[in-house]
Amino acid sequence: MSPELLSGAAEGVYLFVLCHILARVEIHIEGAHGWAVNLPTWRWGPKWWLDATNGKELTGYHVWLTLFLIGMFHLPLVFGGFSRELLAKCSSSYLMITAAWDLQWFVWNPHWGFEALRAREVPWFRRKIGGLPVDYFMGYLVAGAVTALIWRPGLEAFAGRAAAVLVLSVLSIPAARLTRP
Repeated sequence: MSPELLSGAAEGVYLFVLCHILARVEIHIEGAHGWAVNLPTWRWGPKWWLDATNGKELTGYHVWLTLFLIGMFHLPLVFGGFSRELLAKCSSSYLMITAAWDLQWFVWNPHWGFEALRAREVPWFRRKIGGLPVDYFMGYLVAGAVTALIWRPGLEAFAGRAAAVLVLSVLSIPAARLTRP
């Protein structure tokens, strides 16, 4: 296996573990009710916004959590200095975890599960493809676009990023089914 593929696979495992931790924290915070439905936070969501975001209201909880995660994922740029490659890796890694972490919230949540996500109506995910929210596909697509447009890596490096996506995706569902309470 090439060093790029091995590195990408290791990154995928690491991101999977981070997603697992984030999902578990949010399950404890939100319980059965996702998208901060029962949390004491402000909400904003006119019809045009809900249409544009697949049904997700803007909440104080999600704004602050998102800003924190973006800041944490881009911390290497602060300490390591700027490079296009590092910006692309930080940004695309953040975008990948948004999809995988949310999927894991559903899969590990004792009130939901993978089959329930696919079968039940989810108010904050109005549109699905194959039973999965379009947001998941968009997260991976935009992560790939960020990598291609900002970094413009060679084929080997891009294959490493693809390996990260593949490992992150492949681990999420089976591992969740094995460890779900």
